[in-house]
Amino acid sequence: MSANRPSRLRETQILRALLVYAGAAWAVLEATDFFITRMGLPEWVFRAALLLLGIGLTVLLTTAWVQWAWAVQKRDEAQPTSPWRINLRELLESLAHGRLPRLNWGRWALGGLVAFSLLFGFAGLYVLITQRGRVAPVAPELAADVGPAIAVLPFRVVGPDSLLWREGMVDLLYNDLDGVAGLRAIDPRTILSRWRVEMGVGNQASDAEQLLRIARDAGATYALLGSMVGSASVVRITAEVHDLRDGTLQRAQVEGSPDSVLALVDRLGLEILRTGLLPRSETLSDLDLSHITTSLPALRAYLDGERKYRRSRFREAIGDYTRAVEADSTFAVAYYRISQAYGWVEPFSPRSVEYSNRAEELADRLPERLQLLLRGRAGLESFRTWGIDALEEFTARYPDDVEGWLMLGDVYYHVGDRALYPRDRALRAFERALELDPGFGPAYIHLIDDALLRQDSAAARELIVRHRAIDPDSPHARGLALVYALVWGDRESRAQAHAALDTASADALVAASSRFHWSGNFYWQQAIAVANALLDERNPPAAQRFGQTGLVRAYLGQGQVRRAREALAGAAARLGSDPEGVYAAQLDLLWFLSGAGDLEAARRADAVLAAQPFPSGRFYRGAFAAYGERWEDAVAEIEALESGAREREAQGDSLAASDTRALAEALRGYLALRREDFAAARAHIEAALPALGDLMVHSLLQFELGSLLLEQGELEQAKRYFESLEFYNQFEGSIIHTTPSEYYLGVIHEALGDIEQAKLHYARVVRWWEHADPEFSLLWVRAQEALERLTQESTS
Repeated sequence: MSANRPSRLRETQILRALLVYAGAAWAVLEATDFFITRMGLPEWVFRAALLLLGIGLTVLLTTAWVQWAWAVQKRDEAQPTSPWRINLRELLESLAHGRLPRLNWGRWALGGLVAFSLLFGFAGLYVLITQRGRVAPVAPELAADVGPAIAVLPFRVVGPDSLLWREGMVDLLYNDLDGVAGLRAIDPRTILSRWRVEMGVGNQASDAEQLLRIARDAGATYALLGSMVGSASVVRITAEVHDLRDGTLQRAQVEGSPDSVLALVDRLGLEILRTGLLPRSETLSDLDLSHITTSLPALRAYLDGERKYRRSRFREAIGDYTRAVEADSTFAVAYYRISQAYGWVEPFSPRSVEYSNRAEELADRLPERLQLLLRGRAGLESFRTWGIDALEEFTARYPDDVEGWLMLGDVYYHVGDRALYPRDRALRAFERALELDPGFGPAYIHLIDDALLRQDSAAARELIVRHRAIDPDSPHARGLALVYALVWGDRESRAQAHAALDTASADALVAASSRFHWSGNFYWQQAIAVANALLDERNPPAAQRFGQTGLVRAYLGQGQVRRAREALAGAAARLGSDPEGVYAAQLDLLWFLSGAGDLEAARRADAVLAAQPFPSGRFYRGAFAAYGERWEDAVAEIEALESGAREREAQGDSLAASDTRALAEALRGYLALRREDFAAARAHIEAALPALGDLMVHSLLQFELGSLLLEQGELEQAKRYFESLEFYNQFEGSIIHTTPSEYYLGVIHEALGDIEQAKLHYARVVRWWEHADPEFSLLWVRAQEALERLTQESTS
């Protein structure tokens, strides 16, 4: 039997059929690739084509066997039946009677044609249905001198890690091309957001025209479309650069080992620029992604983190970025991202500053674009106004960069009080970020805070729903749902939310508590409930410390300094924080200088700080001495601060030197204020404020300067200082100035004839300090009397 097998193979012509089928399969796959790339068919069409070809191979072998048997049976017939005859009537009759039709080559070919026609027809219908009515985000407003822009679109990837490289190639080529030969690469987040809007659920591949439309809408001059086809041994990357002005097209292609993807991307970027399509490309010699990383495992981890960061899964992204820096300890961009992610899950965490400092140490490895962004973030973390300058420059140069607008909004929101900026500047920046990328979760957060401050339940609900649509299971989404239910839910919803506090994750509770961080005076009962849930021992220490902050702020917002002091001491004892009592001593002196009036607590605090000399402590001790008219002691602290500034400057720490010198200037101003030398006080305080890094000292001086300007009749100037203290306060100690600022804003608006605004501010004082400590009762009585008087006058 085995001896006859070769002759049977020749007789059935299976080998020839297989060779013909291989050629036909290659043609079908090339056609499929063409339709996917040019006509926008979804990526799953390629996989379906492979499946149909596999089925077709099985049918081919079966048909060959049947045809051989039939040929043997009919060998002696004078006119044997043609193996290519389809005979539709016989075919339909067999199917109608439930019989399997006899297989031949004609019917095999017909079946393949029908199968692929149905595949491509269904795929085309899918595209028409899913793309109907989709609207992309608005195009960025470009400055006149920002230069030509290139949009790198998601690649079509066939092979291992397709999801990783589809978006990962956007990041890599963005970093490789941005700033080269006068070219500006559009922010990947902007492009990916528009792509998801265009493609909808599933994020399938687009056709060329869809991708070009995305690039045009993003304000690009050039669009880079590409594909990546790989196996275990080789990877081929192809790019097409379209000039969107005249339709010119240039191509570039590289091929190599999967282990050298970074080098391949560098080569591809260089080939793209050498096509002559892009400006000044003739001056290029090389590109280098080593400023990103030289480690492929680090790169993979980083790209995984980027995908999660874009979806607001910050804790998970931290894990990926950490793996990246473990694989490459010089991976500057990954350190920068870790710092950002910690800023969202552990507000005011030293870890955020730690990783940011590490990124700054490696700043020379960063692209120019990220170096500028990092300078802005450094200003934000040190609460300096030069962060505003850096980020205003950044968004002017890169108007399509979502992260730049978000960070500009953040720096306005957190540092804007120093420049006396209205909160609207921050809100406009956040709204701009969402115009560019409606799927960027972090851009919603402070807009929700603003809705809470305005007590606008409709706006808050809309923003929370939009944020939740990005990722309903993220900790931020769960935390925001708790906030809305606690504040505006019906009785049943509030009860369920209170019960959920016992089991909610630490990250969800931090997200909720952070919202009351800005609006706790309106919702102090809810703020206390969330803070107490965070203080539960099941939560990590960082979360418990944030709960402590929330609790202290809630009590201070009600003017209850004694309860705030007790909460601070109890949490510090349990958590082991502030073992020397230095932070508590600063708060006690701040509260005393702000009118809390506990002289014995202030004296104890002064003794604690005397044993722990440091710049901010010297300011508080000097101010306390000036308050008690111990002028020589106050002058001694000024001299000690000046000496400390010179020492830090000699050590090369210019930022610390500047801050220490600003504290000396601030203390001069406070000393002049207590001596009633008001002109000198104003000059010194105004000189100190822009450089001060201690936010609580800054808040005290802003309040004192606002009070001084009010006494001197400069109502508009005083109004700006008090407005900056309404809701901007960063740390728990500073909130002691919020309600007195509301009272003086009421006085100012009444003097300016704006009675409704005056009543609004007086009403806040009455509501917030109804149960305040006795030393604040006089201010509360004055606000109540003013509110009653204005109400009666407006109704009479």
